[in-house]
Amino acid sequence: MSGSIALLCLQSTEDGRAIAEAIREDNEGVVITNKPAMIQIERAERIVVKASTVSEHLGRAWDPEELQLALISIAGQVDETDDEFIVYWNN
Repeated sequence: MSGSIALLCLQSTEDGRAIAEAIREDNEGVVITNKPAMIQIERAERIVVKASTVSEHLGRAWDPEELQLALISIAGQVDETDDEFIVYWNN
């Protein structure tokens, strides 16, 4: 990958796996690596987690604030709205 890498590491739980699949759907070129008890998600410059897509994967309403419950680690700056959680590099 070129440029700065945005990174999310999630717990490998039912919610974490659903969030990772939603991220894969919404972020072309994302690299998702399953590790023991952890899902590592990387993408050049920016990762967008859309509440609507995560809700579809979970089969229930999901608020971006819930990401904190599955989050292990993060690399990048964060911007959060009612609809999205965005990790990015602003170089």
